[in-house]
Amino acid sequence: MSVLALSLGVTYQAYSQTDSVRLTGLGTPVAGDTLRLSYNPAGGPLQGKEKIQGIIYLFNNYRWVVDDIALVKHKGILEGKYGVPANCAFVAIRFVTEENGYVVLADNNNDFGYVATTVDKQGAKLPGGVLAWGIFRKPSIHKAPDGYFDKKDISDEALEMWVRKEMEQYPQNMPKYFDSYLTMLKISKGDEFPVVAPRNLERFARLPGIDESGYQLIWDTYRFGLKDTQKADSVKKVITQLYPHGRVMRFDKYSAAFSRDAATDQKIADMEGFLKEFPVADYRKDSTATQGFIYLNAYRTLASLYFDKGQYDKLLAMIPDMDFAALNEIYHANIHKAFSLKQMPVDQLYPISKAFIDAMLQKRTDLSYMDGTRNTPRQATENATRQLDTKLAVHIRLLAKMGRYNEASPYLAQLSEAGKYSNANLNETRIAILENTGNQQMVLPTLEMAIKVNTATPAMIEKLKTLYTEKNGQATGFEQYRESLKSAEDISKTKAEIQAKLINEKITAFRLTDINGKTVNSADWKDKIVVIDFWATWCGPCKMAFPGMQMAVDKYANDPAVGFYFISTMETTQDYKQKVKDYIKTSGYRFNVLYDEQTAKNGVNNKVFKSMAPVFQSSAIPRKAIIKNGVMRYTAEGYQGSPSKLYDELTYVIELLKAEN
Repeated sequence: MSVLALSLGVTYQAYSQTDSVRLTGLGTPVAGDTLRLSYNPAGGPLQGKEKIQGIIYLFNNYRWVVDDIALVKHKGILEGKYGVPANCAFVAIRFVTEENGYVVLADNNNDFGYVATTVDKQGAKLPGGVLAWGIFRKPSIHKAPDGYFDKKDISDEALEMWVRKEMEQYPQNMPKYFDSYLTMLKISKGDEFPVVAPRNLERFARLPGIDESGYQLIWDTYRFGLKDTQKADSVKKVITQLYPHGRVMRFDKYSAAFSRDAATDQKIADMEGFLKEFPVADYRKDSTATQGFIYLNAYRTLASLYFDKGQYDKLLAMIPDMDFAALNEIYHANIHKAFSLKQMPVDQLYPISKAFIDAMLQKRTDLSYMDGTRNTPRQATENATRQLDTKLAVHIRLLAKMGRYNEASPYLAQLSEAGKYSNANLNETRIAILENTGNQQMVLPTLEMAIKVNTATPAMIEKLKTLYTEKNGQATGFEQYRESLKSAEDISKTKAEIQAKLINEKITAFRLTDINGKTVNSADWKDKIVVIDFWATWCGPCKMAFPGMQMAVDKYANDPAVGFYFISTMETTQDYKQKVKDYIKTSGYRFNVLYDEQTAKNGVNNKVFKSMAPVFQSSAIPRKAIIKNGVMRYTAEGYQGSPSKLYDELTYVIELLKAEN
C-alpha cells in the first residue's frame, strides 16, 4: 500500500459507502448477478413521498451508463432488483421524486452516496473499479455523470491516488481511461503540466489499441490545453488519413456548413452536402459517438430553410432519417408556430403536420432524449410523451379547424393519461369533436373533468352553465355546482402555495396614461386591491393569458375594492401605442390599458416595470403584480395554459387579501 493511501486511511478491497438505515442490499455487488435492494424512505428527504424512482449509475467496461431500477412498494418499503452486467466494476444508486420531468428531491445517503465497487463471481475485483470510485466522487472534473452529489468532491490527492492505483492494476487498459489520467495530471502538476504533458502524450500515442477517440484526445490537448498548434496540426493530419469519415472530420464538415455566412440556397446546399457525405445511419453505428447534436442542428436548420422557402417535399423526405427529438423540435419551431400565428392556410399545413405527427407516434420510444447519461430510459420516454402530447394537441386543433372531426378522434386516443385533459384549448376542441362525431353524451362528463383538473376555457364554462340551466330550469346554484366539481385537495394545495408566496414590498408611486389619454395615479389606489398585468403586443403568452384575465375582470367588475390595469411595457416599435389600441379594439377584451413610461436612458417604455423588477428578480413577461394599499403583496410570472386556473389563482389571492384585517 502506498504512503498516500496510508495517509488517507484507505484499503484496497471492494469499496462501499452505504452506511444508511434507508438502503439495504447494495453491499458488494457481484457483476453478472442480480442486485436486490430494499429502500425505506423513512427518516430521509423522501419520507412521505408517494412516487419515488430508483436510478442506477454503472461503470461498465470503462463506460458510464445510467439506467432505471423498477421499484415495488410493500408495507412502506420499496423493493427493486437489477441485473448487474458482467463487466460492470462500479454501481451507484439514487432515489428521486420528479415533477414535470425535473428532479425536485433526491436521496443519495446524505451526500455520502449509495456507491460500491463490484467483484466477479469468484470474488475478484474488476477493471475500472478503483478508477470509477475516484472519478465518480469528484464531480468537479466531469468524468462521470453529473448531478448525483450536491457538494461532495474528494481531494485532488485522493483523485490522484485512485487513478494511479488503476494504472498499477490495469496498465494495459490505459487507452480506455487516459483522459481521466490526463485530467488528474493537469490537477496534480499545475504549472508543470505543459512540460510533462507532451511526454505522456507521446507515450500514449505509442500504446497499442489507440482508436480515433485517443487521437482526438491528443489533438485536443495540444490544441486547447497546450496551445501547440504545430503539434495539433500534425496530429490532425494523422486523424484525417486514418479516419476520413470519422468524428473529427464529421465535426469539421458540419461546422463549415453550419457556420458559413451564405445565402439561403448556398446554406441549403452546404447542409445537404454534409448529410450526404456523413449519413446519420453511419453515425448511429458508432455506439460510443456523442455527436447527436450535430444531426439535430443540421436537420432543424435545413427544416426551417425548407419551410421558409416552401420546399415541403424536401422537408418531408427527411422525416425517415430523423429521430423523435429532431421531429419534435422542427414541429415546434415551424408547424406549431405557423398554426399559432396563422402564417399559412390550415389545409396547406395539414399534410406536413400529419406526416410529422405520424412519425413522432412511431418513434416516441426511440430514447433520443437520453442525451448520453443525462437521462435514464424512463426519463427520456416520459419527456418524449410530454412533448408528443403538446404536438398532438396542435394537430388535433388543426384537424378540428378543418372540420376533420372523425380523423381527429383517433389522435385524441393517443394522448397520455397525464395529457388527456391538461390543455385547456384542446379540451375546448375535444368538446367540438364529441359534438360532431355523435358523442353528445360525453360532452357533460368531459366538461366536468376539465373543471375538476382546472383546465377550462371561458367557452367551456359557459357551455357547462347552459347544460346546467337546461337540466335545472335555472342558473341559480351554478357557481356552487362548478366549485363542487373541483378537487378539494387541489384547492387547499393552491391556497397554501399562494399563502406562502405572499410578500410585503412597497412600490414606487407612478402616473401613467391610458389608451384614451386619461392619467392614472397609483397613489389613488388607497384601500384598494389592484391587479397589474404587464404585457406587450409581441408577447404570445401574454395574450394567451387574456381569456383567463377577462374572467377575473368580469368577476370583480362591480367591486369598487378591486381594480385591474394592463400595463403595456417593453414595446419595440415607434407606433406601439397605435398597435396596442388596435389590438384591444379588435380582440374585444374589456381591459383598462395603460402605457408604461419610457426610461430616459434607453427610450424603452419600461420605467414602471423596471421599478418593480428588483422584486420580480426577472425581466420576463407576462408578469402579474397584486398591490394592496401601495404595497406589492403577490407576484407571478408566465402563463400555465389554463384560463380557469389563472382565474382561480387571482381570485384566491384577492379574497385572501380582502379577508385580512
